[in-house]
Amino acid sequence: MADLDTIRNRVARKIQDPDFTGSLTSAVVTDEINRSIRYYEKYRFNFNEAQSDITLTANTQVVPNIPSDLSSPLYVNGLMLIDSQVKITLQKLNPTDFFNKDQDQTGRPYWWTYRNGEFLILPTPQEAYTLKFRYLKTYTALSTGTDTNDFTDNAEDLILLHTVKNIYAEDKQDPQSAAYYQSLEDAELKAVRERSNYFNSSGYLDNNTILYEEF
Repeated sequence: MADLDTIRNRVARKIQDPDFTGSLTSAVVTDEINRSIRYYEKYRFNFNEAQSDITLTANTQVVPNIPSDLSSPLYVNGLMLIDSQVKITLQKLNPTDFFNKDQDQTGRPYWWTYRNGEFLILPTPQEAYTLKFRYLKTYTALSTGTDTNDFTDNAEDLILLHTVKNIYAEDKQDPQSAAYYQSLEDAELKAVRERSNYFNSSGYLDNNTILYEEF
């Protein structure tokens, strides 16, 4: 777990500018850290998932009250309709196929699409069903030194390494160092994914279960 100051100072040490005396000011490094978070918020981890229960509007295709922190819906089981005790995972269609299926019918929805900034469902719901909307979150940019979010708490090293790699590749024009940090980033991404999978996978733990290995 870390805050913005901690990661920023670690980045400065890695790029051998601990006092931000060069062109890479504290503000520039902050921008790069936020850029790294924006890059990885599109990846699915156990810590950046969220769910919102939305009440659909009868006789309206548009899904209302989309979460304000939405980055993207989950590709699998992203939108699930609840009809009494029945749960129906809605199938995603591209807009063309979606509108080809639109016969101005109402009923229990089975399909969804995204078009012009709106989530749409078909058939048009004839009642106010509950929709479980599962998604990946987007994050407000870190600004003050004590700011934190899910990535600084759960993937500090991943954000650090991606930031340092980008700085060496783009600002310092040092491909050798960039490649070195890319390899470290790849290894850390694998580790974060493995930790995430332990939380999301089925099964049980016993006294002999190894959660992760130290190398």
